[in-house]
Amino acid sequence: MFGWGTRTRIHKHLREKYATTTTMITYYFRSKKEEALVIQDNIRPGTWVHVEDPTTEELDVLVHTCELDRDLLTDALDLHEVPRTERSGDSTYFFTRFPYDGPNELETAPVLIAVTPTMVVTVTKVPPDFLRAYTAGKNELYTTQRAKLFLHLVEAINTAYRRELITIRREVQRSRVHLSRIHNKDIVQLVTLEQTLNGYVGALTPTFVALKTVLTSGQLDLHEDDKDLIEDIQLENQQIVESAKNNLKTIQNIRSSYTAIVTNNLNSVIKLLTSITIILTIPTILGSLYGMNVPLPFAESPYAFFGIALATVILMGAAAFVFSRRDWM
Repeated sequence: MFGWGTRTRIHKHLREKYATTTTMITYYFRSKKEEALVIQDNIRPGTWVHVEDPTTEELDVLVHTCELDRDLLTDALDLHEVPRTERSGDSTYFFTRFPYDGPNELETAPVLIAVTPTMVVTVTKVPPDFLRAYTAGKNELYTTQRAKLFLHLVEAINTAYRRELITIRREVQRSRVHLSRIHNKDIVQLVTLEQTLNGYVGALTPTFVALKTVLTSGQLDLHEDDKDLIEDIQLENQQIVESAKNNLKTIQNIRSSYTAIVTNNLNSVIKLLTSITIILTIPTILGSLYGMNVPLPFAESPYAFFGIALATVILMGAAAFVFSRRDWM
């Protein structure tokens, strides 16, 4: 274990070594003495270290100054990393996922919250919009309170999920209201939302298990006033999962209803076309019969054409009346 004087010298050496590299590491600090969250140049006890899409050199800085496991830091950059918790040395590594607007649809990205004996470190590949309120100082927090800071970060992730679910619920309800006029693009959108919700459930369910493990294993120094916040976070996590599942059921019901409507409309069209085909077959049959070069009844009558035409109209009308009464057309 390095002392803080040694860590500061190492940090200064690494910062000078990689001076030409654009750093994405930010050091936030606030204790009871500060009126607001401040950004500092050096690391010290009680710091919140945040890094986005770190380079190899920046990972070296985190490993040497924060004494973190490099392999676990690298795992946080894997976009397919699943939520879990790890313990290495005296530090707790909490992996979870947060929602963000991807290039084509709503997606989730991994984020690592590492709680060391002296600081909290967050590492992510994708810029986390859910932290903007905290980094901008809009939400009150103290970086020196490591356990409470961890809980606030998890709470911020839940809030981000809840906001996205509200947007998804509106889209689903809009499709539900206009079900009779739904189009193929609406079905594509519903399928996309269904994939998003499945991703949310797949991320939130193991997150709840990992969170419960961290909170019940004694890895964090929790105070009595943190218990209410812990219960609220766990309850909110479960509610978000249930909300996502309910939206999934609604989407599945809409798709089933749409399938039934399309099938019914197709049957109606087929019945109509079949009825029209049968009705149009009547003049075809009569015309074919009287078009043969053989002796036929009334063939010599000057009124044969009008008689055949009248009989054709009567038969077609009778067929149309029968089909209409049977709701075939």
